[in-house]
Amino acid sequence: MWKLTKNEYDPSRQLVEESLFMVGNGYIGVRGCFEEEYPKGLSVRGTYINGLFDHVPMIHAEMAYGFPTVQDKQPRISDTQTCLIWLDGERAALYEGRYETYYRHVDYQRGETERSYIYITQSGKKAHLKFNRLASMVNPHVLAYKIEVIYDGQIEFISVLDGDIENYSNPEDPRTGQGHTKLMEVLEMDFNDLESSLLLETKTTKIKQATMVRHNVSSPVEYELWHVLNDQKIETRISGKNHLTLEKICVMTDSIRMQDALGGAISIQSAFEGHSYDGLRESQTLYLDRFWKHSDIEIIGNPSDQRAIRFMQYQLLQSVGIDAYSNVSAKGLSGEGYEGHYFWDTEIYVLPVLMINQPERAKHLLEYRYHILENAKKRAKELGQSKGAAYAWRTISGIECSGYFPAGTAQYHINSDIAHAFIQYQLFTDDWNFLVDKGAEVIFETARTWLEIGHLHNGAFHLHGVTGPDEYTAIVSDNYYTNAMAKHHMHWAYKIYEQLRDHEDPLIRSKFSKLMERINLTAAELNQMMDASERMVMPYDEKLGIFAQDATFLSKPVWPFDRLDPNKKPLLLHYHPLTIYRHQVLKQADTILAHFLLEDYADEQSICRGFDYYEKITTHDSSLSSCIYGIMASRCGYRKKAYDYFSDAVFLDLKDTHGNTKDGLHIANISGTILSVIAGFAGFRNTDSGLRFRPYVPSEWEGYSFRMIYKGRDIKVSVNENFEVVLLKGDAVVITVFDEQYELTATQPVIKPLEKKEVSS
Repeated sequence: MWKLTKNEYDPSRQLVEESLFMVGNGYIGVRGCFEEEYPKGLSVRGTYINGLFDHVPMIHAEMAYGFPTVQDKQPRISDTQTCLIWLDGERAALYEGRYETYYRHVDYQRGETERSYIYITQSGKKAHLKFNRLASMVNPHVLAYKIEVIYDGQIEFISVLDGDIENYSNPEDPRTGQGHTKLMEVLEMDFNDLESSLLLETKTTKIKQATMVRHNVSSPVEYELWHVLNDQKIETRISGKNHLTLEKICVMTDSIRMQDALGGAISIQSAFEGHSYDGLRESQTLYLDRFWKHSDIEIIGNPSDQRAIRFMQYQLLQSVGIDAYSNVSAKGLSGEGYEGHYFWDTEIYVLPVLMINQPERAKHLLEYRYHILENAKKRAKELGQSKGAAYAWRTISGIECSGYFPAGTAQYHINSDIAHAFIQYQLFTDDWNFLVDKGAEVIFETARTWLEIGHLHNGAFHLHGVTGPDEYTAIVSDNYYTNAMAKHHMHWAYKIYEQLRDHEDPLIRSKFSKLMERINLTAAELNQMMDASERMVMPYDEKLGIFAQDATFLSKPVWPFDRLDPNKKPLLLHYHPLTIYRHQVLKQADTILAHFLLEDYADEQSICRGFDYYEKITTHDSSLSSCIYGIMASRCGYRKKAYDYFSDAVFLDLKDTHGNTKDGLHIANISGTILSVIAGFAGFRNTDSGLRFRPYVPSEWEGYSFRMIYKGRDIKVSVNENFEVVLLKGDAVVITVFDEQYELTATQPVIKPLEKKEVSS
């Protein structure tokens, strides 16, 4: 229940399992490559630092004003994984095929991976090899390995600190990096006694990255240790007999966070002198005990789903940025898909999960958006705005890194996605200081964009030339998702203005007054926002009784699904965009996503009719889609369908159903699947009127439970034959269950029997 385990070695799944068995801590991420290496070409041997970037040229066949000319790219950093193993002069390697009793697992409670097998030499002798590794969540600059070999003979380790690294690229797949693979240069290499060090620098941005490795060796007999400089690699060679254990304590730093990256690494490594791998694991276990106490989703009656959901929660923990300089990339820290870029995935999928029981980590993600606000303001000017902010569709440093504007820059909804996250965080935490210090400025500046790009026509407010979440429909007028999110955004900009202006705390009022003056925001401009919000076009088709995806979507022919070659998926890899754009076909949830986030903007009948209509023409080519359809299937009472979508989503990476887990894990799907339990099966919504629930138990489960930290309260939610909410800590609060309000107190839990019913779809 607490491990992902593989008991056989399958070379065809090497790349996929490198992603599944990665180790990370939000700052460092290392793919699960074998220390003893693979044959060349069968591994993406990556180590990454969250927020590190270089700039590479962006070439356009036809240039136009405002197109980005450079883009961010996350570089691989120094490789510490390699440790070749020689047994009486024979190299041990799994791909030679002479091994037995293989196993590999990732342990969610100890926070480490472990791999072991017995290698059989050509002479028939047997050696027991065991490999452990972890990225410390207590000390995020620390990565550690433990390698143990028991063998009746001579053992030699060649531990490599490699600066000769380059990124992976696949010109056949637009979702992976293409070209510009050599992003780091070696500045310094050194070694002494048990330590080796390497200083790299990004080619263009000149960001330095330092790695120090300390080798702790134990053996019942004498051993030798020496270093060899081999081009851009430092090889630490260790020779002994019978039983040899090597611990590699690695420290990684960068000059984004430290003025002197190498000096910082030396200082941290000195502080860890005498620390052992086992000691790091002990502190890791204590950290995870606290994490699981507040974050575990317990599923009763379905061990397979339980293991899978914990895998997702653990992988999310490993991927989320831990400071204002980083965020969560589409593949986390597990691979190089999408070049390490951050998208709207963070605000719509990841942050709602963290907000529920890890509010401090959620705040870090919001602080990152504040950190890059100035770049968003510059981008707004490039797009023709006189003021306001336009966040980049994909980025690391804050600059726009999308070269295809119809499915990139035109997705202006990212502004409202980010604002929505700040608003949701405020509703869940009541963190007024954070709101006035950082959140309000982001909300106001991004809301200005809607007044800049929208306009009034015949008394209605329209948004033209935008693209919604569905990237199979681009550059449209009045996309429902975009309009609904902009309506909500501008409404809340005005509401926050009123709340901060009239706040009871004079310090909050004073800070707000200075903010208004600093960004030159007036009450008149905020009144314009409220007026635009109230006049926003919300396209609705009376005949079908559904909200239209955009002004013209329902007038297009439906994609000929009956003639679709199943081998031509995803569509984006087999059809020209214009062919796709001319049809009613969705890559992912669009209007249905808006109904999830803003269900009060539509009546229940329209929501469910919309679900029925759009589901039939959605390909789910995006990994962001199934989880949202599952949540909304729950909302409409389609319980079997909701569970089927959950099942698709929860095993997407574990079974590699999209065929690209080798490029990294699908972080938005991971987060969306967790939300499928909390927001889908439990029906949770975070609103300005408080917490709402519409719970049920899937027939495949006996029950489930989770915890929430709401405005300082510790709340446990359990769902089985009853819906039970217990206040473990904090003041009384009113919650809503199926439209009925209940007071939750420390002495009076809310307990409500549940009906078992299914709505046929």
